Amino acid sequence: MPEGRIVFADEPLLEVTAPIPVAQLVETFLLNQITFQTTIASKAARCRIAARDRDVVDFAFRRTQGIDAAMAVARTTAMVGFAATSNVEAARRYGLRAAGTMAHSYVEAFPTEADAFRAFAQDFPTRTTFLVDTYDTANGVRNAIEVIGELGLTEPLAVRLDSGDLDALSREARTILDGAGLTQVRIFASGGLDEADVDRLVTAGAPIDAFGVGTRVGVSADAPYLDSVYKLVEYDGRPVLKLSAEKSTEPGRKQVFRGESGDVVALRDEPAPPGTEPLLVPVMLGGKRAGPPRTLDTARRLFEADLARLPEPARRIANPEPLEAAFSDALKRLTEETRAEALRRAGAP
Repeated sequence: MPEGRIVFADEPLLEVTAPIPVAQLVETFLLNQITFQTTIASKAARCRIAARDRDVVDFAFRRTQGIDAAMAVARTTAMVGFAATSNVEAARRYGLRAAGTMAHSYVEAFPTEADAFRAFAQDFPTRTTFLVDTYDTANGVRNAIEVIGELGLTEPLAVRLDSGDLDALSREARTILDGAGLTQVRIFASGGLDEADVDRLVTAGAPIDAFGVGTRVGVSADAPYLDSVYKLVEYDGRPVLKLSAEKSTEPGRKQVFRGESGDVVALRDEPAPPGTEPLLVPVMLGGKRAGPPRTLDTARRLFEADLARLPEPARRIANPEPLEAAFSDALKRLTEETRAEALRRAGAP
């Protein structure tokens, strides 16, 4: 399936046709790449849904399990609509927007908080975000206002809240900023957030314009793995399946057709039902790429289109109703026939 498509449980993501030693050789690498990045993309997509029209930024680099994982996180979060990443190398490599703010240690290294803000704004006058909660959040906002006025800073400007009651603090910060006539200054929130926190803050009407999400997204803390499998479905023209308890599989080469009434998992050579599109497309033929590599922008457009068609119950952050694909009659028949043949070969009753 093309990268960026939204898929549902029990649908095939990738089909490999090859001599069996070759197919086995690539198994571990393919499962590693697809499983991890699908897991992270799913977690990130939920954050994007929770934020509604607010920006979300990837802050995960310091917490991911390795540098390779951090690069994959930055790329997959961008694919599902994150506005930027704090991973500067990923931004360079994938053409993303790099974003970040000062560190608490930066503020602590200066004689006063205002001195830190002044120095930072002089270095970054066209994209200044003040980290205001190192000591006292409300006072930090006031110091930011002082420096903005002193240096005559213009948009884009923001203050960042990184701890505490983000709902209450964002409301207090908004009141102070608006009182100073700085209605254009945005409020950026971070600090151990995931989609549940973002959803709660947005639903409560907290005046937060953007979110930075890191640890819980970069490791998909509440769902750290995807139960993906790589199974033989045909050998030498003969359909095969696995009958292990709770691990059974369906035989045969497959296709997934998507239409207004949902997805149907069918056999590869079945005609497409009216009004549907096939989701599995060739990416390699005869060991060579089937076409030019798809871009991250293409993947993002596919995601946006699929997300727009996803029904509200499936998009819910709390108590979602997952969509399930149906199986075609032909696939059901082949499964029953192959099951009977497998039992016969095994000498089972």
